[in-house]
Amino acid sequence: MQSNTKIREKAKPFFIDAGSGTLAILVHGFTGSPYDMKELAEFLVSKGISVKVPLLAGHGSHWTQLEKTSYFDWWETVENELKNSSKRFKKIFLVGYSFGGNLSLDLAARYPDIVDGITTMGVSVFLRKELLIKMAMPFFHLFIKKYKKKYVKKEYLYEYEDSGCYVMVPTKNVYDFYSFINNYTKRELHKIEMPSLIIHSRDDSITHPLSSQFVYDKINSSEKELLMLDDVNHNPLTSKRKDIIFNKINEFIQSV
Repeated sequence: MQSNTKIREKAKPFFIDAGSGTLAILVHGFTGSPYDMKELAEFLVSKGISVKVPLLAGHGSHWTQLEKTSYFDWWETVENELKNSSKRFKKIFLVGYSFGGNLSLDLAARYPDIVDGITTMGVSVFLRKELLIKMAMPFFHLFIKKYKKKYVKKEYLYEYEDSGCYVMVPTKNVYDFYSFINNYTKRELHKIEMPSLIIHSRDDSITHPLSSQFVYDKINSSEKELLMLDDVNHNPLTSKRKDIIFNKINEFIQSV
């Protein structure tokens, strides 16, 4: 039986030293785990880029642990990694997937002296069926303390949970999720001036691709690129097109 506090093996944070002065901090998404970033991490290391993949607070064990945290705890996880890494690495890049992109954008806005460049993949600003979600949230918050992700198919359930991702989501943390987007992501983007690579799928079934267009339009980077891909769902790291995405991220980091 999985302990409520025990971190699943595949969800543990990791660091791979490529022996270079360049580091990419890969930030997983809301209810995800570092395992989501594993293949990208290994690819970047093969290109001479060191990687750190932190585990966001409350993630990687049991969904009840997530309920004990807030967006500040998730944000602080990445901030601590960023500050500690700045003592050793000459160049640091933030690479965020889904809500990890939101956390990365906010930290890039606050630490322009440390962050040399940023990449987001499927960043969360506007969600599919967002109006329906917002209408249901007050009811959920009062009467339902958790909900189950409908899009995780039964045949993939064991593999999904074994990777440290959560199928059950506390409704309290959905409020945290939206609060961060409204109070930080949308308000802080204009402060970002470093090179930026924004990636999204037109077929993303969770976060609307208008999210990445919004980010691209609002940031003040003189070097910025918006890459929209077809035939990719929300997680580009498991896509058949991931070779394009991986190479694009590597080229971006190497060029800065």
